[in-house]
Amino acid sequence: MNKVGGFLQRMDLCRKYAFGKMLVVGSEPPFKVKGLWLFRGPEIPKFVMDEVYDMELYEWTKVDLSDEAQKERVNAMIEDQEPFEGEALLDAKCFK
Repeated sequence: MNKVGGFLQRMDLCRKYAFGKMLVVGSEPPFKVKGLWLFRGPEIPKFVMDEVYDMELYEWTKVDLSDEAQKERVNAMIEDQEPFEGEALLDAKCFK
């Protein structure tokens, strides 16, 4: 959970350009970190990729808004639905 807090602190430089939701899920270690990030524009800003060194530790996938399953997953993340994808929700943090 400290991993998520530190990541959000490093993301502070893009506060004007992003909204994020990070979830820590699982019932026992190792816990999984899942997130949703919305950036201004079609791509992750280059300065974020350059400055936030742990961006590359996560797998980034662009959401296909025409896919109903992906839209439901996005809604579940924003709403902190528990269980999330069948796993216990331990913590949720919002970056705005």
